[in-house]
Amino acid sequence: MPAHLKSKRILEEESPGCYIKARYVLALMTALGTLNAYSLRNGINIAIVNMTVSRSPNNLTTTGGCTRQINVTRTDDKLKDADFEWSITEQTLVMGSFYYGYCVTNFPGAWMAKRYGIRIVLGVSSLLCALLTLLVPLVAKSSLALLVALRITLGAFQGVTFPTAWVAWGYWAPPLERSRLVSITLSGLSMGYFVVYPVVGGIVSSFGWEASFYITGAIGIVFAVVWLSIIHDTPAEHPRISRQEKDYIEQSIHGDKIPTKKEAIPWLEMAKSVPAWATIASHLADNYLTFTLGIMAPTYIARVYGLDIKSVGFLAALPFLIRLVLNLVGSSIADMILTKRLTRIVTVRKLASVLPLTTSSISLVILAYLNCNIWPAVALISVSGGILGLTTSGHACSFVDISPSFGGITYSISNTLASVIGFIAPQVAGAFLSDNLVSSWKKVFWLAAAIGAFGAVIFLFFASDRTQSWAKGEETKEGETQEIKVLI
Repeated sequence: MPAHLKSKRILEEESPGCYIKARYVLALMTALGTLNAYSLRNGINIAIVNMTVSRSPNNLTTTGGCTRQINVTRTDDKLKDADFEWSITEQTLVMGSFYYGYCVTNFPGAWMAKRYGIRIVLGVSSLLCALLTLLVPLVAKSSLALLVALRITLGAFQGVTFPTAWVAWGYWAPPLERSRLVSITLSGLSMGYFVVYPVVGGIVSSFGWEASFYITGAIGIVFAVVWLSIIHDTPAEHPRISRQEKDYIEQSIHGDKIPTKKEAIPWLEMAKSVPAWATIASHLADNYLTFTLGIMAPTYIARVYGLDIKSVGFLAALPFLIRLVLNLVGSSIADMILTKRLTRIVTVRKLASVLPLTTSSISLVILAYLNCNIWPAVALISVSGGILGLTTSGHACSFVDISPSFGGITYSISNTLASVIGFIAPQVAGAFLSDNLVSSWKKVFWLAAAIGAFGAVIFLFFASDRTQSWAKGEETKEGETQEIKVLI
């Protein structure tokens, strides 16, 4: 927490007239931006069920009391006309290849957002992603290699999205509203699954898989135009913000020192920061669990239980509906606790990360031994994915807690590493599942659970809520040095 907030509480004066606060408009637009990003990224996870017929042999598979063929008989007539005969390894390559490009541009995206502003960086990247999505049907029918190359390029353009948002909140989010504003941004992540999966499933079932890319691409173009039209980089540059809101934001975040876009980045000190690495560890664990469920759940439900495309889309979306609700409710509760000063910020952050990571991991371990009982499986998948919505009030806010001025930079480093998981998780799953055994899903779930538990332990012991000395610049005062404590 900024030092000037420890001794006094800064209150926002009421703006005159019927005024919509600029930071809430930004929150809504960043939420729509992440929704748009996830729709362009993840639509293929559902569409690929209808795009492909696996070349894997129809081995009879068993796991405990469950006996079935993993390549089940398809009940949707459109599935009989699938255009591609790709193995499970090739399918996971198509879905995961996005992250090969995505992991490369996180840091450059944060740097560009600080240097050139959030408006241009996110607006242009969103437009390019939408145009690439429109090309997916044509490219897919040309060759698998070209489709993988397009997905890598799409990931590279989209890698700037979240770092840009964290740069924005470094300038726009008052500390006592940080959980709420960050959670609104990240609500687009959950909507990007629970809206896109059933919608894409319905589009594919009614109009064919190609239509899903044309529709999501067109919506992406509309978003980019709106973003470029109404968003501004900082409160100081916004032409319509009220004086009251501008003063409140700047004073609550920075006191009398307003940072510039060209601040020197303290790379060495940042690299040695234990709280920063603890936050990164929790982020990595969250991402591995999310990617395992988000990318592989549609395939798991379709192949193991033999459901049609509409049912797959709906059931795979359930965890992210729960995640959205817990995201918004949890962040409101977190900000209320902090506003009333009921406990320390670090306590809220740790509870909001450790509890969901642990619960998600335990749920996956139980899921591994359900013997193909579909409704208990759906319930556990929903709990495992949904509970992660609470992390938006945990490690997701810690990046800005420990470094308001460099939150986008630290987040971009973390998201770069977390993005590597985006292509590792489906490839590891594909390797585990190459033997075509239903029982091989146990390996997928156990590995994800172990990584989730590891992230929870590291964050529990080493996370901090203090603005780090390297993030204070000239404002660092004697006695305000970096402190690492185990505080619950």
